[in-house]
Amino acid sequence: MFRTLLLTLLTCLPLSAQAFDLADLQHQLAATPALKGKFEQQRHLADLDSTLDSHGRFRFVQGKSVVWQLESPVEERIELTPEAITNGSGDAVPPGGEQVARLFLQLLEGDWQSLESRFAIALSGSADAWQVALTPKAQALRQRIDHIDLKGARYIDHLEMHTPSGDRLEVRLFDQQPLNDTP
Repeated sequence: MFRTLLLTLLTCLPLSAQAFDLADLQHQLAATPALKGKFEQQRHLADLDSTLDSHGRFRFVQGKSVVWQLESPVEERIELTPEAITNGSGDAVPPGGEQVARLFLQLLEGDWQSLESRFAIALSGSADAWQVALTPKAQALRQRIDHIDLKGARYIDHLEMHTPSGDRLEVRLFDQQPLNDTP
């Protein structure tokens, strides 16, 4: 009797209650090709035992760019494209910024195929509350990044990057809304 009841309950589970994998998450993130919202960022500098806080607005278009409009403590516009990081005057900053820009875009897009060549990727949770942990595979990358953690639901809500020196970057994304007027 108990066995029959258990089997009946298991077969009635919806498919969504079963496996949620990286392909599902990538599809979920790709369903909204452009977003705007607000961010709060904290950069913890271990050597100085200090934290730098900033906040502002962002605009993200998959495969094209992220515009990071800092509002405090200074006003500054930073644009990340697959080719470079530029400031409001169009100057590329810093040298080699295209690698950082590409990584940031791949993280926001959930481009796991590109990321898994450089990172071990572990997903946990469900479509409504997921976490992704990325750990660098190559020694050269491990010298710069210890690990990256992403959390979210419909969109990425939180990004945290740790370095081997103890520095940490935390970014919280909120008030996110789809953009209908993508450039």
